[in-house]
Amino acid sequence: MKVEVENLDSVRKKVEVILPEETVKELEEKIYEELKKGAKIKGFRPGKVPRSIISTYYKDYINDELKKRMVQSTMAEALSEAKVDPVIEPVADFIEEEGRHGYTLECEIAPEIELPTYKGLEIEVEAIKVTDEEVENRIEGLRQMHAEMVTKEGDTGAQKGDFAVIKYQGYLNGKPLKDVSTEAYPIELGNAQLMPEFENTIIGMKVGEEKEIEIKFPENYPDKGIASKTILFNVLLKEIKEKRLPEVNDEFAKDLSFENMKSLKDGLKQEIEKEKEVARRKSIAQKMVDTLIHGVDIPIPKRLLEKRVDMMMEDARQRFKADSLTEEEKRNLEGNFKKEFEPRAEERIKTDIILSKIAEKEDIKLEDNDVHERIKKIAEDTKRAYDDIKSFYENYNLMDGLKHTIVEEKTINFLRDNAIIKEKP
Repeated sequence: MKVEVENLDSVRKKVEVILPEETVKELEEKIYEELKKGAKIKGFRPGKVPRSIISTYYKDYINDELKKRMVQSTMAEALSEAKVDPVIEPVADFIEEEGRHGYTLECEIAPEIELPTYKGLEIEVEAIKVTDEEVENRIEGLRQMHAEMVTKEGDTGAQKGDFAVIKYQGYLNGKPLKDVSTEAYPIELGNAQLMPEFENTIIGMKVGEEKEIEIKFPENYPDKGIASKTILFNVLLKEIKEKRLPEVNDEFAKDLSFENMKSLKDGLKQEIEKEKEVARRKSIAQKMVDTLIHGVDIPIPKRLLEKRVDMMMEDARQRFKADSLTEEEKRNLEGNFKKEFEPRAEERIKTDIILSKIAEKEDIKLEDNDVHERIKKIAEDTKRAYDDIKSFYENYNLMDGLKHTIVEEKTINFLRDNAIIKEKP
């Protein structure tokens, strides 16, 4: 096998691979033997089809399969010999010349860059302080979490802040709408969950009371089935509940596994401090990376950038429910996503490149036990079995990504340990 490398630019190399005649013949013979065993051609018994007939019937398949196997059987060795490490799957082009069998690979690679000064980075951060107001807000959040929903007493009717359970049926031109009805719909009045006209009708209603309300839906309403239409609703108020908050005292603290209110406040203060420390460490990491990537010119491999953007777009499609949008609205939405994702993907690639170069220079690498310890921690945090987590990462080809993340985190920690962190006065 003969391998030659040509530099196309700072992020692309062309690798030419010429295979010996005997290697190509071996691959070709194997394909013919496989076809001969399985070929079903009228007039011939299985395994007895002449080679000339197989060549005629399966010409395109043989040609395509030979090309595929030439690459599959030799690409890894060729790239190793060429000392080329692609950052994305290479693009293969086959050599169609008499007496020459092989292919070329256009490989995108990480560019060689001159690292900026990365030790002693000066980073200014906010001092970690927890105010009494933050602790009180956290206590109020706990009160809301532990509130009881009780049936509202008295005869005042539904008010803002109450939880109402309603039954409703929508009608269009006097006919009931199958998909615009419910037997028991819970709502919190006053939280902008409903259209104002609907909510204003419910406020003041009493349990068992019925009302009718006519609502004209706007053209841009998400449910296209009723957008721009006028719907008549028949509404029945079935229940009114109100939130009963616990008193803030030592008993409340004990219910939360603290000795008294003082220990609860101390515990919450420590919890907030830890959260702020985690946030500050992330902020320091981001500021260090921003300083590094803006301090050096880093060329971006084009196809790698396109792939990263496509992955982000696909993730957005999965998360964003666009069933009710028109095709034009979907195109506009995806256009906006792409404009937003391209600079983010470019910054992420630059970060990968510069951190990888620093890790290489400082000999920061994966240790034997690193992956085991990380999977063990993930299992503990998610309360799942270690083997389940390990199998998940292996079955979904996520292990390389996990290893990359571990090395990147080690590199960030190295930079942070060597940085000059100053707190703002």
